Amino acid sequence: MVPSRRSSIPPAFSAVGLLLWVLLSISSLSTFVVAEPSSTAATGRKKGLTLDTMHQGLKNMEYAVRGAVVIEADQIKADLKSPGGAERHGFDHVVYTNIGNPHSVGGKPLTWPRQVMALVDLPDELGVNHAAAEKLFPADAIARAKEMKQQMENYGTGAYTHSKGIKAFREHVAEFISQRDGGIPSNPEDIFLTNGASAGIAMILNALISHNKCGILIPIPQYPLYSATIDLLQGQRVGYYLDEKNGWALNVQELERAYRDATSKGVDVRALVVINPGNPSGSVLTRGNLHDVVKFCSKHNLLILADEVYQENVYGENMEFISCKRAAYETGLLDDDALELVSFHSTSKGVFGECGRRGGYMEIVGLDQGVKDELYKLASAFLCSSTNGQIMTSLMVRGPHASDASYKSHEEEKKAVFESLKRRSQLVSDGLNSIPGFSCQKATGSMYCFPKLLLPDKAIAAAKAEGVAPDTLYAVSLLQETGICVVPASGFGQESGRFGFRTTFLPSEEEMAIAVEKIRQHYELFCQEYE
Repeated sequence: MVPSRRSSIPPAFSAVGLLLWVLLSISSLSTFVVAEPSSTAATGRKKGLTLDTMHQGLKNMEYAVRGAVVIEADQIKADLKSPGGAERHGFDHVVYTNIGNPHSVGGKPLTWPRQVMALVDLPDELGVNHAAAEKLFPADAIARAKEMKQQMENYGTGAYTHSKGIKAFREHVAEFISQRDGGIPSNPEDIFLTNGASAGIAMILNALISHNKCGILIPIPQYPLYSATIDLLQGQRVGYYLDEKNGWALNVQELERAYRDATSKGVDVRALVVINPGNPSGSVLTRGNLHDVVKFCSKHNLLILADEVYQENVYGENMEFISCKRAAYETGLLDDDALELVSFHSTSKGVFGECGRRGGYMEIVGLDQGVKDELYKLASAFLCSSTNGQIMTSLMVRGPHASDASYKSHEEEKKAVFESLKRRSQLVSDGLNSIPGFSCQKATGSMYCFPKLLLPDKAIAAAKAEGVAPDTLYAVSLLQETGICVVPASGFGQESGRFGFRTTFLPSEEEMAIAVEKIRQHYELFCQEYE
C-alpha cells in the first residue's frame, strides 16, 4: 500500500469537465490503473501526460469507499473463482459492506417502477401498444408509461432532454418536496435532475471554490465524495466534529469553533455540508439541530449543501426526517430570503436502491439569479442527465395513485424493504456494540454503522511501519481472514487516536448476523496476534 502524496498546489485552473468526469467515473470505478512509465521503450518518446504534468488535484484526491481495501477484495473475489480458491482463503465469497449499493448484495428492485421503466424504454409497438401488454403489465403501469412518453414528447429514452431535466418530471419533484415539507412551495424551475446526487454536489462545489483559499465546512466523519471533490478543486476542507458520545449530534458551538479557526488562518469559508441522515454516522439530526444549522449559516452568510439522500431511511423511535428547507421555513429565514440552500436527493438509497440508474435531483433555494443562470449553463455543457435516471426519479417521488391496482403491492414492497433495513440496523449496531473493545452508536438512520475499536499498541506500531493507518491494517486483516470488506474509518475522518470502520447493513439479515459474529471472532484473534 502506497501512502498518499501531498504537495503544495498552486491555485486551481478551471476544472469543470475534469471534476464531473471524475465523479461520474467514481460511481462505476472498481479498480485503479497502475501508471505506465513516462516514456515508451521502443521509441524513447516521453509521455506528455504524466503524474507530474497532470492536474495535481486529481493526483492528490482520495476516495476511500473504493480504495486499497476494496482493490484487494476484488483481487480475492477473482481468486476465489479459480480452482482451490475457497480452500486457500478459508471462505467462498467476499461480503461487500463497503458501499451503499443495495442491489449488488442481494437487494431486489421494486416491481412497479421497473414495469413502468420497461414500458417507457420499449418502442410503443413492443410495449404500451403491444396486443399482449395488458396480460404482462398492470393497467396503471401501462397508463403511467403512456403518460411519461407524452411528457417526453414521444422522443423516447434515447434522446437528449432539457438540460435541467424533463419539465413534467421536475414538476413531480417540486410537488413531492412541497408535500414532504408541509405545503412549503417548490418551484420546478429551481429543480435540476442530476446523475444521482453526486453530479449535483459536484456542480455546486465547482461554483463555490473559485480560489485555493475557499473553504467548505464538512462534518467529521464525512462521506469521502466531499473531501475528494474539495481536494480535486484545490479548495480547503474545514472539518467540524460530530459528537459521537451523544449519538453523533451536531453542536453549533463546534460549528463556531471550526469557522473561527479557519477564518483566523485566512480561509474564505463559503459553505456548510450537512449530511442528514448521516453517512457514515448512521445518525438523524433533530429539529433543534437543524434550526441551529440554518441560523448559523444565515449569520455567517454560508450556503448550505443539504445531502438528504437517506431521508426515507429513518429507523429510530420517535425520530423523523426534517429537511433543511423546512427548518429554514420554521425559523423565518425562508420568507426573509436570508439563506442560500441547495438540497440533494437520489434514487440510489431509500427503499429504491437504484444506484445504477443514476437518478437524482437538486433544489436551489435563495441563490442569486445570475448564479442560477451559470449553473444552468454548466448543466447545458453536459447536455442532460441520464434519461432513465430522470424516469426513475419521477417514479420515486410519484408512485401509483391510491386507487391504482398496483398501489397496495407497491406500498407493501416498500414497507418490507424498510422493515428489513430497520431490523438490520439494530442487529448490526447492537451486535458490534456488544463486542468487548468496540463501541458503536445505534444506527437510527441511513444504511451504515461506524464503530470505534481499541487497537493494541503493537498493531498501531506495525501500521506505522507499513505506512498505513492503523484501521487500514485492521480492515485488510479482517478482509483476508473473513472475506468481509469494510472501509477504514480514517477514510471518512475522525478524532486523533480514534480507530474504526464503516460498514453497511445491506446484505441479507442472515448474512449480516454471520458477519457480526465473524467480526467478533476476528477481533479477538487480531488483538491476540498483536499483544
